[in-house]
Amino acid sequence: MTRFFPAFASRARPPDSELLGADVGAEGDGLRGVLTVTDPADLSLDKVRAEVEGNLWMLAPEAFRYFLPAFLNLSVEHYDSLRNFVAELIGALTEPTRADVLQALNYAAQIPGGMGLTSETLRQLRQQQLDWYDSGKPLATYQERIADLSSAEGEAILDFLVAIWDVHGEDFPFNEPRIAIDRHWGRYQKR
Repeated sequence: MTRFFPAFASRARPPDSELLGADVGAEGDGLRGVLTVTDPADLSLDKVRAEVEGNLWMLAPEAFRYFLPAFLNLSVEHYDSLRNFVAELIGALTEPTRADVLQALNYAAQIPGGMGLTSETLRQLRQQQLDWYDSGKPLATYQERIADLSSAEGEAILDFLVAIWDVHGEDFPFNEPRIAIDRHWGRYQKR
């Protein structure tokens, strides 16, 4: 199945030197190595699991958009093998809010003592995460990723989110695909 690729067909491959963000160092060597020699249509489940999963943050916006049809396609086709990656991808496609950060921190604080974080660690984490959000970096990263998407690309992303929600919605107790749709991607729904 390659239903997402036509929408992104006009995307040019970014130069190899611009596949990862400028702030990514040697920790990105494995991902850089895979993406340098791989076209989106050739990106495999194994490559995503080994190098991309957990590392979407490393991708430069142009590379994110260039490889996005492969990420969408593999996520739908191999959902059971890529559950963590799918959640990461949906997070990357969701406009972040300060309320999201607070909600996640509040959930972390509800973990029973001995199983969760100490109160001091939670306090430090809260401060770090709020400082990070307030820096503007999360929203700027999101906006850079979705900049200049065409209507067809937006519709493909909406199609992906709806497909995940319809088939695997029960795996998202906080309604993450629906939130992504409501915050941004719903505007691409055909009337």
